[in-house]
Amino acid sequence: MQNAEQPASPWKSRIFVVVFVAILALIIYGFIWIVQSATAALPQTNEIITLEEMATHIGNGKVERILIQEERDVFLYLPEEARPLYAQLALGTTFTPTLEALGIQPDRFPPLTVESD
Repeated sequence: MQNAEQPASPWKSRIFVVVFVAILALIIYGFIWIVQSATAALPQTNEIITLEEMATHIGNGKVERILIQEERDVFLYLPEEARPLYAQLALGTTFTPTLEALGIQPDRFPPLTVESD
């Protein structure tokens, strides 16, 4: 006859802990991966330039193309550079008048692409 009150197996509680820790580690890894991916997509500190620096690059003909997003964010794509430089226009201003005020005429602009929602 078997004893009705057998002690609980220590492996059952250990399996629960191991599974819980594994799931928690996957969640933490996923969160870290998402944060790193988002950070890599944003302009880095060394890629952010002033409007004057943007005008200098365009005036010197060092820009392959320009992407303007939401009428405010300007991305300058330079030859042989993997990531663009980033400048931000002041609120209420537009690209062409801003560059004309900095001494760059529209005939000096490289190809422009404008994206908005």
